[in-house]
Amino acid sequence: MASVKMGVAGRAALGTVFAASLVATTAGTAHAAPGMSSAYGAKASLGPIKIAEVAKSRYTAGPPAATLAQLSIPTVGTVKAIKTTANGNAENGTTWSTAKTAEVRLNLRLAAVTADAIGATCYAKPGSRPVGKTLILNGAAKTRLGVGNVKFPVNPAPNTKLTLPAGLGSVTLNEQIRKPDGSLTVNAVHVKVAPKSPLKGDIVLASATCKPGKAEKKGAITPYAVDKYGDRVGGVAFELKKYKQRALAPSCTGNSMGYCTFPNLPAGRYAVCVTDVPDGYKMPKPRCKGNIVIDGNHRYVRFVIPEEKGKGKQD
Repeated sequence: MASVKMGVAGRAALGTVFAASLVATTAGTAHAAPGMSSAYGAKASLGPIKIAEVAKSRYTAGPPAATLAQLSIPTVGTVKAIKTTANGNAENGTTWSTAKTAEVRLNLRLAAVTADAIGATCYAKPGSRPVGKTLILNGAAKTRLGVGNVKFPVNPAPNTKLTLPAGLGSVTLNEQIRKPDGSLTVNAVHVKVAPKSPLKGDIVLASATCKPGKAEKKGAITPYAVDKYGDRVGGVAFELKKYKQRALAPSCTGNSMGYCTFPNLPAGRYAVCVTDVPDGYKMPKPRCKGNIVIDGNHRYVRFVIPEEKGKGKQD
């Protein structure tokens, strides 16, 4: 193999670049941590009626999805075709969840709450506040005589609060609750029934929660070769291994500047070995350098490649 060498000025300039890069990129970062998301179709506490969260899905505990053909609430009504999902990406820390229902028909004595479909979504990613939204199709609160009926907006703004007719109470649409742990809960419809009603309490329809995780930042290792004079030596072949492991490993060959890079490395400990050198050079001793810690950083590893006997400095 043919060698490539640099002059003094080029060597000094490149050395400065490598030194600056080393300082700028070797700071460690945290490992990946998955976020959290969950969803449920409905829950209620209406006088004597108690219903826990139904059709619940969760990430990471599972299940990732749940369905219920129909929820029947004694003496009150039904919620049909409940579907929920909760998912996430452990590598980049994003999470998302959804809760949907079809037809809702609830008789709350003083008035009825109805809708053809209700949905809530929640999405979270590292470095940003989680976001959510609500969709309500043909939603309304109606009295028997049609007096004071309240129509629900299709895409309500966050925490839209309406007074329900006939003194029934209030409803919050697209209720968004942010907690100190960074999570967001989106309740599509949250009805609070006034104390004077025999069904005093509340009912939540279509709830989605999400919380971002912590993304894993990949690192890199750049091995580079020089001779005893500090000139770069191109054409040196390198191999990357997990530290103290003998598994098959990726390889790269140094360019004319004497280096190549192993990118997108998960956090861990690595070793770099020289596997071949150009004509006129010998294998370095040691030929491997190990215990290179990668945790979202970029490490540079220097190898001095000895010349064969009788080979002198070339200006």
